[in-house]
Parts: sequence; C-alpha cells; structure tokens
Amino acid sequence: MFEREEEMINESKKRLEEVSIPDELVNSAIQEGLQKAKAKRRKRRKTIWTLGVAAVLMLAFTTSIRVSPAFASAVASIPGLERFVHILQPEFDKGMEAIIENEYYEPIAISQTRNNITFTLDGVIIDETGAEIFYTLEAPRSIKNIDYEDIKFLNGDRELVGSIAYNSPNQEDDNRKTDKFSFTFVDIEKFKTKDFIIKFEVKEGREDLTSFEIPFTIKNDLMNGKVFEVNEEVVIDGQKVFVEEVKIYPLRVALTMRFDEGNDMVLLQFEDIRLEDENGEIWSSIRNGSSGFGDIGDLEKTFFLQSNYFKEPKELYLKFDKVQALPKKESYLLVDFSKKEILEQPSFEKIKVTKILSGGLELEYKPIKENHTYSLFSRGENAIGESINISYESNGQYEKYQYANIQLEGNIINPVKLPFDAYPNYLKGSASIQIK
Repeated sequence: MFEREEEMINESKKRLEEVSIPDELVNSAIQEGLQKAKAKRRKRRKTIWTLGVAAVLMLAFTTSIRVSPAFASAVASIPGLERFVHILQPEFDKGMEAIIENEYYEPIAISQTRNNITFTLDGVIIDETGAEIFYTLEAPRSIKNIDYEDIKFLNGDRELVGSIAYNSPNQEDDNRKTDKFSFTFVDIEKFKTKDFIIKFEVKEGREDLTSFEIPFTIKNDLMNGKVFEVNEEVVIDGQKVFVEEVKIYPLRVALTMRFDEGNDMVLLQFEDIRLEDENGEIWSSIRNGSSGFGDIGDLEKTFFLQSNYFKEPKELYLKFDKVQALPKKESYLLVDFSKKEILEQPSFEKIKVTKILSGGLELEYKPIKENHTYSLFSRGENAIGESINISYESNGQYEKYQYANIQLEGNIINPVKLPFDAYPNYLKGSASIQIK
C-alpha cells in the first residue's frame, strides 16, 4: 500500500546522515526540504487563485523543511520508523498529525501515463474546506523545469471553486518529483458524491502541454464541520473586533471576524492567534498554505488555524495578541517613482526604504517575527485608481535585519500608493474568548 512512500523514506534516510535538521519551521515536502537544506537555497512557492474565471499567480519564498502528510502517513505505518515524523519536524502541523493518527489520509495509488510522463495520485485528504492531493510525477527525461496549467478539481461533474497552491521543488532527480496540490474552497462544500476528478496540464517549454484527467473514488466518510456561533465583541487597544463564528474541520479551523468600521487603525497581521484548551494545549495559525481569506483593510476576514477536529476538549478558548496595526491615515507608502521620492509613509519609521528603483523598491527592517516572513505588500494603486500588481517580492535576512525587494507590474502613473500588509507596529493588550 505504501511502496512509493517507503521509497521516499529510503531516499530520505540516505540524505539524513549528511543533513543537520534546522530549527526553522518546516514548510515544504520532506524530500524537497532535505535537498534544500544541503543547498541552503530558497524555494519558490506558486499559488494560483481561481475565483470564477480569474487567475492570479502569486509567489512566496521559504527556507524551511516540511514533512508531507503522505510521507508522515507512510512513516507512521511502518514499525520502527514512527519517530522520524517528530525528529524531522518538531513543530509538525497538529491538524495534519491528527489526520494521520486517525487514518483520515487516504491512499489512492492510481497512475496515468501521457506523452511518456507518468502521474501517480498517491493519496488525498478531503474535507468541506479543501483538499490535499499528493502525487508523484515521473518521466524518462528531465522534468525539472515543468509548470502546470489549468488545474481543476471536480466533485462528480461540478468544479470546486477556490484557491490552488502547488510547489515547484528543485529535487535531486530531474526526472521525478513528489509534491501536492493544495485546494482551499471559497465556500463550505457539501459533497453529493465520493467521486472526484483532478485535471491539469503539464507545461514543458512555451507550447508543449500534456493533459491529465484522473478520476478517483474515496472510501472514507467525509466528516462534517463542528460549528460554534460566538457573536462576541472584544476591544483591544481601542479597536473593536467582533468574533462571529468558529468552524472546525479536519484540515483547518475557519475563524470569521469582523472589524468595526469606526476603528482608527487598520489591523494587519494577527501574529499569535490560536485556540487553547483547558490544559493549555495550543493550535496556532497555519504556516504552510493558505492562512485565510480577505484582504488587508476588509471589514470581514476568515483566518485559518491548525485543526483540533479529532480532539474533544472540555473547554476551548480563542486567544490573540501581537496584532500588527497602523493608523488608517498612515498605513501605506506613497511613492513617486519618476522622482524617486517617498511622499508619505508611516511615522513609526520601523521600515526603511533604502532604494527606489524603476518600478520597484528595496526595504530594510528588523524581522517582524522569528521564522516567519510576511509579505509587506500585495497590491498597489496608481494616481488614477488603477490596480498595480506586485509581480515579485523576495525576502532575506542578514545579521539583525530583514531585507525585501519588490517589483511592480502595471500602469505606473505617479504617485503610486502601496498599502502595507505587514508592519512591526502592535496594538497593546490581548483578547480571550471562551467558545466551548
């Protein structure tokens, strides 16, 4: 049942002798991560958002190692190797760990060969909020530089709409890659059948496309969510936050919050938002994959936390502190790229623009949070109100400082407004709400 995963384990064991496991939070498949630990390189993460007909390519950069659920499931099933899960990832996603322990990960092992490329659907995790699709891709030629097009996930004949994320691992074997597609649905899905289809195209070069369509049927019962209506308001440092509901599913916890329109601050990142039971056990925010829905400045947002679905605590609390925030009137940069001038910026001066490029910026700041790099911007707006995309953002750390380089894409009519998505300025205080 786990022949492919056993092969992955054997390959990884050989490399373990050469690799010292870092303390950073792990964030990609283990076989990919171990290779990157040796090379000490960043990986590129691609996310394609497919809401209706729209598709937006997003890039993220990470430097950590993650044990994939497929790998962990295989390890947990082989006597004597269970310890590798915890050795290789001391901060393993507790929701994924519970899925493995409760056998909610389902092996599939269906292969399809097209154009001398073999795609094997290794296994899946599916619930009403999304799906994790684990696969292996092999060919008698190099597929090191392949990409994907037109990724779709269907329940029966109905396409499931949401975000699609996948990695581009630089793996040791050029003709073989193991990875996953991560789907996060826009709405809670009530499936009418256990029949699913994964469809996509492999892109080689500019025009060479190979299409795959893999139907499969799951045996597991799809578990329903546990819904807690909260409807409680908290005030933190003068800012009102209304917690609407908490929905708990196997893959993630979906927390919906609404911010008061009268707040004088824009709430940015919630660095330490978590669920905590009566014994102090914590389920924190998801650190690999989609962390929620909603843009900075929206009055309502959904946050995703690690899942405690398979736990039954007597008491459960929602807690958060270390909330990044900026006054609404200074929550952005206003840049004139033609004159290479910063016209407006936050008065806190905790992020410094070191260079203004042609359609880009270089910035310097102290790390916002250890082991987590936030994107400073996700969008912009030119002088006539047109949207400006952030086509590229890289982050790196040297000694005590974090450095960011961003490039814009669009009609740059000056001045350009760039709202901050993250900024190391914090509200004072904390919040705690009992939800069970």
